[in-house]
Amino acid sequence: MRALKTRIVLEREIKNCKRRLEKLIQLEKRLRKVWTKAYNLFLKAANQLVGLKVHHTKKEADLKKKIKDWPAETIRLTSERDAFRKQIEQAKDKLAKLGTKLATLKEQELNEVKNVNDIVTQVFELNATVVVASGAREDCLKRHVFPRLIDEHGNLRSQISFTSSDGLRRVIAMVNTMTIVHGDLASQAKLEIQGFFDRFQRVAKMDDTVKPLFDLTRQLLVEKTDFKVGPDLYRFLSMELDADIFPELSRAQTLLRQSIRSEKTSSYIRIYERDNRTSPWRPMAQS
Repeated sequence: MRALKTRIVLEREIKNCKRRLEKLIQLEKRLRKVWTKAYNLFLKAANQLVGLKVHHTKKEADLKKKIKDWPAETIRLTSERDAFRKQIEQAKDKLAKLGTKLATLKEQELNEVKNVNDIVTQVFELNATVVVASGAREDCLKRHVFPRLIDEHGNLRSQISFTSSDGLRRVIAMVNTMTIVHGDLASQAKLEIQGFFDRFQRVAKMDDTVKPLFDLTRQLLVEKTDFKVGPDLYRFLSMELDADIFPELSRAQTLLRQSIRSEKTSSYIRIYERDNRTSPWRPMAQS
């Protein structure tokens, strides 16, 4: 805002300075014409005086006066002309300085606009990267971490650790609760599961592969409200299902994964690193 006001003031000063310069140029030009006219009158008077045959007349006196007054007149006119020329040079110098200031200010404004655009672009790009990375992390947790929170007895663990084979990096996931936030997606998943359930309910005898799925999905369907977070849901989401054989359940898994999110993502994942197996663990920055 301050730069804008300064630019407006400079542009106004430049406009006024150009107007004054043009006026001074016209005045100097007019004064040169006056000097030229006076000089021609002086030459004419001198020629007429030389050619006079009758002397001691009023005409002779007038001619002599014009010739006598010319030195003072030319000094006066020349002085005024030089004064205008000096003012013209001063106006040109001032105009040049104002133009330099304005050009510098505009360059600064352009640089500031570029800097602001660069900042906005960089922040948006970094934010997009964060969003993508956050989404990828959430998807990884849903697919690979949460199912492992179920122990061999079907109970939900509160914490689980993953350590690299070289023993130098570790991820600790601490999950307290998970919740289904999109009821519409959960409802669509239930319809898909119901389709699977209806299809196999008509089968007289099921093989050992389908029977566990049938029992698990039936257990999910007995809920009168949205899916509740628990071992059955985690177990269902952790299954590797063939989309060609069980298309309904594959679609249901996708819908349920989309409907589930973890609360306080940044607070329950901790990442550690160390130099060797005997060194203490160092927490790594996550944001």
